[in-house]
Parts: sequence; C-alpha cells; structure tokens
Amino acid sequence: MPDEYEHFHEVQYLRTWWYLLLALLPAGLVYWGAVQQLYFGEAWGNNPGSDGLMWFLLVVFGILFPVFLLTIHMDTTVTDTINIRYFPIMNKPRRIAKQEIAMYSVVRYSPISEYGGWGIKGTSGHRAYNVSGNRGVRITFANGNTVLIGTQNPEQLYTAITAMIKTGSARIMG
Repeated sequence: MPDEYEHFHEVQYLRTWWYLLLALLPAGLVYWGAVQQLYFGEAWGNNPGSDGLMWFLLVVFGILFPVFLLTIHMDTTVTDTINIRYFPIMNKPRRIAKQEIAMYSVVRYSPISEYGGWGIKGTSGHRAYNVSGNRGVRITFANGNTVLIGTQNPEQLYTAITAMIKTGSARIMG
C-alpha cells in the first residue's frame, strides 16, 4: 500500500529466560534421548519406544517445537490503521481504524492480574496483546470494549496514534 505512511513500527520477541527454557529444555531432552538410542543403540527410558518414534520426537520436539516458539513475535505498526500481529499464530493482523477509537492512553498495567499473563490474553471485550513488560497503550472503543497494546515504547506509540487520528498522512517516525 504505497500511499500509507508509517508512524510507528515495533517488533518484540519473546526472549525471557523462562521462555527460552520452555523452548529449549524439551528439545535438549529429546536430543539426548535420540543420541542415546539412535547413535549409541542404548534404549532410552524404562519403557523405550521404537527408533521410528524417537525420530518422530526428534523432528517434532527437537526441531519444530523450538523453531515455532523462537519465531513467535508481536509486530505493531501504525499507518492509517493500527495493525497488531502475533506471528505465526495470527495469519491476519488485528486492525483498528481511527474511526473505532473513542479514547486512548499510555498505561502501566499488571499483565498477570489484569490479563492472566503475556500473549494474546483477556476476553473479547477486554483484550491484551503483549510480549513483556507492564507498559502499553490502552484503546477504548465507543461500545466500552478495550484493547491493550503492550510496547517497550508507549509514548512513541501514543504519538503515532495521535498523528494517525489527526492527519492520517503525516510521518512521525521511521
């Protein structure tokens, strides 16, 4: 869409220590078991599976699972709409048009007590898109529903939304 101007763009990856542990610990265990059983020929575990099962586990939990978890990221862009995408979970971004916005503000929030953690959380009327941290921009719609966009740069996102609403074409940030 060549006639759009980008006001704001941020990509956030899930990279906390516990998340990396969640992604890499199962992979490490499967690699260890696969080496024991497939390379050294020693059955792995008290009730070992076949070599075919071990290959399946190696591919799924040793390769695909960590690749999936390590590629998850949230992409927030403000052009003539606000676009929020959680890749690879959301195929299409959540789009918020300036006409839908009744109010918005920079907020400090509690991800766990307000939304149940990080990710795509909450209910349809009180949704949060966040990756880490506790700051963001909360958008309120005319019907009272809210969307929280977690960001590491809440003031810049707020400024970009203001520019989008006022002009729809002025370039604020690159």
